[in-house]
Amino acid sequence: MTWEELKKRGSQHYQDSDVTLSPTVEPIDLYKAGGMLRDFALASIIKYAYRNRKGYIDDYPVSIKDMEKIRHYADMLIVLANEEKPEIEITDEDRILDSVENRLKHGL
Repeated sequence: MTWEELKKRGSQHYQDSDVTLSPTVEPIDLYKAGGMLRDFALASIIKYAYRNRKGYIDDYPVSIKDMEKIRHYADMLIVLANEEKPEIEITDEDRILDSVENRLKHGL
């Protein structure tokens, strides 16, 4: 899933905005650009989970809507992690060099 695909599943409030009349920056894009998305998503997951803990609202079932929001924020973290994951290919040469370096460090 890409960032844009994930955003399409987001809040209807932002999907309904007419950017031709009022160009706006979505807060989630601002958090991402500012390097705050990970913390924001984790805090949001905690918030929605906490709201649904036993005893918060007596005899009230778990909110499906809140659970979907938790899933959405978890998906954000997955997309963010996949975007940040470096594409590193470890070759046999790299493994041999690591082995030699380790042996030299340990006097073998």
